Amino acid sequence: AEKSLIIQKGGSPTFLYIDLNGLKFYNSQYGFSEGDKLLKSFADVLVRHFGNDHSSRVGADHFGVITSADGLEDQLYQIFRENRDLNEGRSLPLRVGIYTDSEGKLPASIACDRAKLACTELNGIYASRFNYYKQELSEDAEKKRYIIEHVDQALAEGWIQVYYQPIVRATNRKACDEEALSRWISPTDGFLSPADFIPALESAGLIYKLDLYVVECALEKLKKQKSIGLITVPQSINLSRSDFENCDIVEEIRKRVDEAGIERSQISVEITESIIGSNFNYIKEQVIRFRNLGFQVWIDDFGSGYSSLDVLNNLTFDLIKFDRGFLDKLDEGDSGKIILTELMQMATSLGVDTVCEGVETEDQAKFLQEIGCSKLQGFLFSKPVPLESILEKYEQGKAIGYENPEESEYYAAIGKVNLYDLTSIVSEEDILHSFFDTLPMSVIELKDEQASYVRSNASYREFMKRYFHVDIAGREFDFSKAPAAPGLQFLKVIRQLTVSDNRTFFDEKMADGSTVHSFVRRISHNPVTGKTAIAIAILSITKPDEGTSYADIARALATDYYNIYVVDLDTERFIEYSSAAGRDELAEERHGTDFFEAVRRDTMTRVYEEDREFFLAWFSKENIISELDKQGVFTTTYRLIDTGTPMYAHMKVTRLDPGGNRIILGISIIDSQVNYPPTEVSGLVTIQ
Repeated sequence: AEKSLIIQKGGSPTFLYIDLNGLKFYNSQYGFSEGDKLLKSFADVLVRHFGNDHSSRVGADHFGVITSADGLEDQLYQIFRENRDLNEGRSLPLRVGIYTDSEGKLPASIACDRAKLACTELNGIYASRFNYYKQELSEDAEKKRYIIEHVDQALAEGWIQVYYQPIVRATNRKACDEEALSRWISPTDGFLSPADFIPALESAGLIYKLDLYVVECALEKLKKQKSIGLITVPQSINLSRSDFENCDIVEEIRKRVDEAGIERSQISVEITESIIGSNFNYIKEQVIRFRNLGFQVWIDDFGSGYSSLDVLNNLTFDLIKFDRGFLDKLDEGDSGKIILTELMQMATSLGVDTVCEGVETEDQAKFLQEIGCSKLQGFLFSKPVPLESILEKYEQGKAIGYENPEESEYYAAIGKVNLYDLTSIVSEEDILHSFFDTLPMSVIELKDEQASYVRSNASYREFMKRYFHVDIAGREFDFSKAPAAPGLQFLKVIRQLTVSDNRTFFDEKMADGSTVHSFVRRISHNPVTGKTAIAIAILSITKPDEGTSYADIARALATDYYNIYVVDLDTERFIEYSSAAGRDELAEERHGTDFFEAVRRDTMTRVYEEDREFFLAWFSKENIISELDKQGVFTTTYRLIDTGTPMYAHMKVTRLDPGGNRIILGISIIDSQVNYPPTEVSGLVTIQ
């Protein structure tokens, strides 16, 4: 009757199937009374728009409507707006399926079923949306019915197999993780796409069976690899929102991992931001549970359309997995590169690892490595393959190779260095800015007499070519040849960092008289290979007429002074310049804090044992200030053992500014000047 009335008025009968998305969790969070209140409030909205005779509650949180197609979309948008304000803004998103029966010939039950199919296609979208019925939806419905009816048989009889795709460390190109992915191969219907069977199982609330099966297969894989002496790496498992709705997925995974005797750190769980949806607090609790139990939690498909920086602000993840859409935009202009670079820097600042999926070209891999992407995944390295193929490749010597777990922390530290994050330091007038679009930066590995570049940005490679005529790509260098090799003298400076945690600023004169100002920092030490990673940044280049630096002064005094320190007594921040005693070499510069604490540490290894107690008692901030106030200078003489043999050193301290607390401290080696025995004064060794 209603259809006929609509047709008589010149309209097209249209059926709506409406679902309030997530009522089960709404009831668990706010209580059933609030859930009932929401249903009644929404029913009132439908009655206001369509009338009581044209609307009905089909069951649970599902509603049906018959109306005219004219102006329907505007009406639905208005309903979405009104729905957002229900229950004091604590409403749920709506999924609306639409079927228009323009001739009014179909039975209402079939028309309603078609609207329901259109609604079901919106599963997995946790925002208010509407969708029109299409003929292929009926074909899809039949496919979904087959999947749902046969999932138990498929799992039991091995129709569903688990494939593994390696995730490689950007710095060493070794597999550091593997993602477990399911593949359904039916004996009658052949290959079924994950895009078909995963949404079908999600909508039926059965995906937890598949995901737990994948966990069990990944655990068996790890046990198999251990049994044959193969290195294992963590396996990542994709979870669905439906997993959290239909079982205690956290406990189910924990139980299986513990029963298998596998460390929990060997299983990582991947969830998309869309899983969080409107039940943020509940999902947040589950993420915290996973992490507290020792599982890593990754946020997947970041940037795919639902991800939000607000999620990262309110939830802690161990890794961000960037959607392949970012790589697709790299060739469209600089904006894509800028956005991805900034997101990588943000992740690094948060202390979070990163993976970019969909890597298919070497250019993509190099760019991601330069901007500090920790890990890479894509067909450039391998497509997903079953365990049998992995083992076969190892037997044939064709495998990518697994990362040694003992080296993981080292390579992770190298990978997180963003080679594009210091441009704000460079001024417009700087020579550097004229030639390079970002600060030249690189990472060098050092061991014994050997050094090699493992990472560098384009600016650094161009810098080395421009100033030193050296192509560093794939190059290894020998320390013993450094003095004669152009552009390698700075290796003498950074070599000292291989045995300390210091960071150093230093200057180097160029052939044209300009000075390169650089910064180096020790990143990490590889306990397996014995190599140390050092990061280098070229901070600025000054022209010959742009003044004299402290390093210039230190170099000029290198023949007389072993060490020169510039110290702020108020903050105890200091700069150290050093050179081999009696040699006019490049001054090495080290910035530091807590000067007197640093001196106390150095005293225990550098000052001759018999002089240590008296030196520490005399060399204090209070004594230095007192002597400077009285005499304008603080001096003392003691013995150093830097060379293994005690040698006399003379220290002289003066103020840089009259009445100020900035001092310059110079240490000179005086063995060659001493022709008479020392005597003790105030417990310190001094010269008569």
